[in-house]
Amino acid sequence: MRYPTRLSAAVAASVLVASALTVLPAAASAAPAAYAYRAVDLGTLGGAASAATATNDRGTVVGWSLTADGSRHAFVWRNGVMTDLGVLPGHVESSAVDVNERGDVVGTSTGPEQITRAVLWRNGQMIDLGTLGGDYSEAVAVNDRGQVLGLSNPVTDIPHRVVWQEGAITDLGRQDFYELTTGFNNRGDVVGTFNVPPYDYPCTCVGGRLRDGVVTPVGDQATAINNLGHVVGVDGGRAFRWRAGVLTDLGTLGGATSRATAVNDLGVVLGSADTAAGARRPVLWWAGHAIDLTAHGLGDTDAVNDLDIRGRLVGSRAGRATLFR
Repeated sequence: MRYPTRLSAAVAASVLVASALTVLPAAASAAPAAYAYRAVDLGTLGGAASAATATNDRGTVVGWSLTADGSRHAFVWRNGVMTDLGVLPGHVESSAVDVNERGDVVGTSTGPEQITRAVLWRNGQMIDLGTLGGDYSEAVAVNDRGQVLGLSNPVTDIPHRVVWQEGAITDLGRQDFYELTTGFNNRGDVVGTFNVPPYDYPCTCVGGRLRDGVVTPVGDQATAINNLGHVVGVDGGRAFRWRAGVLTDLGTLGGATSRATAVNDLGVVLGSADTAAGARRPVLWWAGHAIDLTAHGLGDTDAVNDLDIRGRLVGSRAGRATLFR
């Protein structure tokens, strides 16, 4: 979910009150309101399993599902209908990883020898985004400008970070071993894990934001960024949010560790955290609160991967793609 907003604090609060989980600002309430999410099974493409990976603010959900013959195919779910997005000619599997507000879907199509190609589904067409000359590419995210972030390899090199737009491919430089590319926003900022000086073996890795060719270190691992430039991830084993140059520890549910994995444009952060008893729980962080989602209708084993501006969550329950709203 990547959609810009300039809502005032009052409007933001009203949106959240109407959303799936009502959380009042800290000044107005010392604790989140009691609300139970309802789980909506999005179904499959005829097979036994599926999972939702991303959503936009219009309620479009994407992910993957097994088909009746056991193949994995990308899907898009809109208005209660799951649609098979198919595979490239000669390929056997595909998966969707992101969707923007225009309805562009990106993901990867896989050939019979596990050779993958980044693909864009737009206006009913499946587009092979191409490579830097090698045989590999992979999509990571798409922003509302239609730019696709991903990876591709030149003929004689390891993968590079790249951005595709309107048929052109821009090389952002090598992704060294142990580096990761995880997120993208409308500004074109890239987040992930970067190898920085002194480049010790195997990796002097830090979380970071790549903007206009310059890496700004942010925590140990940066996992997502919103359109306001807020970065979330993990630092010292605990979830953080970084904004305006300040890194804030988001805390846990009483245990030792936590992890932030997504952030919407109201600054609500999604992730997971340990309890004092050592149980791992899905969590939302908002207005200084760490909200245990198992107290609001989710289970310990539910997977949650993304959220929209209304607080709806997508992921999986019992091996099937699920919308929590």
